[in-house]
Amino acid sequence: MVRERLRLLRLFGYAGRPLTVALLVVQVARALLPAAQAVAVGALVARPALGNVAVVAALFLADQLAWTAFVPLRELVAKRIDGELRAGLRRIATALPTLADLESRDFQDRAARVVDAGIGIARERSAGNAATGQVELMFRMAGAVAAAGVLATFSVPLAVGLLVVSLVGRAFLRREWLAMIAVLDADTAAQRHEHYVAEQAVIGAAKDVRLFGLAGWFTGRFRVAAHRAYGPVYRRMMVALHRQWWFVLLAAVTGAAAPGVPAISVLNGDLDPARLVTCVLAGMGVLAIGAMGMEAFDIEYGLRGVTAYDELAAMPRRGDGTGSAGEPVIRFEDVVFHYPGTDRPVLDGFSLTLRPGETVAVVGENGAGKTTFVKLLAGLYRPTSGRVTVGGADSSTVDANAWLAVLFQDFVHYPATMWDNITSLTPGDDDAVREALHDAGGHELADRLDRSLWTEGTGGTDLSGGQWQRVALARALFAIGAGRRVLVLDEPTAHLDVRAEADFHERVVSRVPETTTTVLISHRLSTVRPAGRIVLIRDGRVAEDGTHEELLALGGDYHRFFTLQAEAFQR
Repeated sequence: MVRERLRLLRLFGYAGRPLTVALLVVQVARALLPAAQAVAVGALVARPALGNVAVVAALFLADQLAWTAFVPLRELVAKRIDGELRAGLRRIATALPTLADLESRDFQDRAARVVDAGIGIARERSAGNAATGQVELMFRMAGAVAAAGVLATFSVPLAVGLLVVSLVGRAFLRREWLAMIAVLDADTAAQRHEHYVAEQAVIGAAKDVRLFGLAGWFTGRFRVAAHRAYGPVYRRMMVALHRQWWFVLLAAVTGAAAPGVPAISVLNGDLDPARLVTCVLAGMGVLAIGAMGMEAFDIEYGLRGVTAYDELAAMPRRGDGTGSAGEPVIRFEDVVFHYPGTDRPVLDGFSLTLRPGETVAVVGENGAGKTTFVKLLAGLYRPTSGRVTVGGADSSTVDANAWLAVLFQDFVHYPATMWDNITSLTPGDDDAVREALHDAGGHELADRLDRSLWTEGTGGTDLSGGQWQRVALARALFAIGAGRRVLVLDEPTAHLDVRAEADFHERVVSRVPETTTTVLISHRLSTVRPAGRIVLIRDGRVAEDGTHEELLALGGDYHRFFTLQAEAFQR
């Protein structure tokens, strides 16, 4: 427990010394002012002098100023801490060895805890709020002790009794809420699903919702998802409320004792009436620590986010990726691979060598493992067994950014300018970007480099499917022009007709430097004629390897598939 609280205090290093000192000064003032106000008000009642009035007014003004300064300072400190942790989370995510690590439920659950915005249950699991909440709680405790000290000048047993009862009640409430938080954290995946359904209804699937009348369907799905995610939490909350009857009774007794005991002493003549106000205000100050303020919930929720961040930071990272591929020879050596959570291998004994400057087509039926081959080539996944080497080095030790450009079928539409979409923030001048666009067939787009393609932003515009395809191709060609040595086209034209796809491949291959290794992935055999070598994948391994003419003469699967596809266009 102490170690966790110290971990929260160390987070203030992210906020910077000036902000931290300012927050501490304000917190000290807020902790001591209630006790000082109790004494000053008592003195004013005992002696209604102008000086005492000025002191009381100054203390109350200081209290208001402290609160006014506290709110923005707390928010600023919390945001700075959260910003640093989220930046760290991005660094952790990009440094994970493979996509399997990024896609794992462990990573997704922990990452969700680190950045949880509290949607759906009125809480925010923020490390920054937890850190500022910890400091606030410390000074609330100090304020309660100071108020108890003032009250002890009248009655030590009353002061100690109120303080002990308040702390015991607080401990009970904390235990109940911790149990509720444990229920909440037990199914982070359900919370992600609830958020996904809500987002799809208004953004992702908005067109379908309107065109197919799916509003009721999404509403029902959202209710089911919300019930699954938060139903157990609310049930546990009701259990906690039912258990608090004794605490309510105890709070009523202590709430009556704080003003009642001093009042009885005044009636009995044992206490100066002027001190009654001081004792009552001090008693209320002691009881205030028993209330579970928002800082308590901020701490308990935020601690889980901090713990999740520390666990993520301890995950294995990939190497520094400084290896150079040069003119790489790529080898798959008896590779076996199956996706996490499955037992069926997608690649099974896959062996292949790609030599510099080759243009190789990789073909096969849907599900044969073509895209999986690309993901292993890029180092996005590691083989279950076997090796993938680039230039003789294990692919995981060679930075793919230095040698590989891939154009996937589901290429990304970045919410940025066309220039950024093509360069992916790689240094380059406008002439190089325009040349890549021209080579990709996007001549009409060359004068729009500074145009935003984020349709949700002010002044943003969208492109047609064909235009986006040319932008994505320009992105790959620009990367090749910037020095990458291997280009992979993973069925980026699957939605085009056969002639258009063939023209696309011919245009790309004709513009790639001779020293560049080009890999064309396709399930249409008639469109990969530009390739000097064709590899057919079957049952997760290389079944046939040769030129178009050699594979036709072989009379195997390639011959059969090519003939079937050709007959479809001759009917």
